[in-house]
Amino acid sequence: MPRALIALFASLSIFTNSVAFFTGGNDNGSAGNINGTTIVITLFVSDVEYGWDVKTYDDVQRIDTVNEYLSMAGDYLEDQVSGYGGDAVFITDFITNKDLAYYIRVNRNMENAELDGDYGANEEALWINIDEQIDVDALKAKYQADNAVFLAVFNTDVTNPAITCTRNWYPGIESDNEIVFLYYIDYGQVNPPAVYAHEILHTFSAPDLYAADPDYGITSRNLSGLQDKYPNDIMLTCSDLSTGEYVYDRITNDITEVTASYIGLI
Repeated sequence: MPRALIALFASLSIFTNSVAFFTGGNDNGSAGNINGTTIVITLFVSDVEYGWDVKTYDDVQRIDTVNEYLSMAGDYLEDQVSGYGGDAVFITDFITNKDLAYYIRVNRNMENAELDGDYGANEEALWINIDEQIDVDALKAKYQADNAVFLAVFNTDVTNPAITCTRNWYPGIESDNEIVFLYYIDYGQVNPPAVYAHEILHTFSAPDLYAADPDYGITSRNLSGLQDKYPNDIMLTCSDLSTGEYVYDRITNDITEVTASYIGLI
C-alpha cells in the first residue's frame, strides 16, 4: 500500500488490519497508467430492446451529446491529473476521428444482466464484436496511445432497468479490453459528463467510494470516514454537491487524494 494512502487512512483514525490488498493502477488490462495518451473507442450498441438509427434526428442528437459529454469528461480528467503533476491526454472525439466509433448489433437483451445474473454473456458479446471488427493495436499505434478504453453506449429510455457500470480487469479475465456499459438514460435521467468520467476512472482502478470493497481496502468501518472527508469525490458522487442534481455543462466533482492514490497519481 502506498505511503500516501496509509497516511490517509491513519489521518482518519480508521485504518485497520482488515485491508486485504491495494490495487493502484491497472497494469494488465487495456487501461494502464492514466498518465500518457488514452483513446476512448465508442461502441453504439443495438440490442433486442434498444437500437440506434443514424437516420433519425433524435438519435443523431443523442450521438452528438455523447460526443460532447465524452469530450467534457476527457478534458476534466486531463485537468485533474495535471493538478497532481501528471500528464494525461484523452482522445475521445469520434465525430472528428471516425475510426473511434463503431455501430454494432447483438442478439441479446443487454439491459437485463442484473436481473438474470448473466453479466458474462453480455460482456462476451461485446468482446466478440471488438475482436472481429476493431484492430485495437492499430488504433493505439495510429494515435500513439498508451491505453484504450471502450465505451459501450445503449440508446435507453426511462423504462430502462439497467445501471451504468464498468467491467474492470482482473487476473484471468477473458479479454483485456476494458468496457464501460453506459446507458444513455438510467435511474430515469440522462447520464451527465461526470458519469462518463467516473466510469472511465474505473478502468484505471479507481473504486467506488459509496460501498465497501475489501479488495480496495474499503471496509464498512472506514467507508463513512472517507465519505465524510471527501464528500465531493467523483467516485462517491456524480451530482453537484451544492444542489444534489446532475450538471450537464461541466463537472463539479473532484478527484480527491484518495482516488488519486488508487490510480497512482500520489
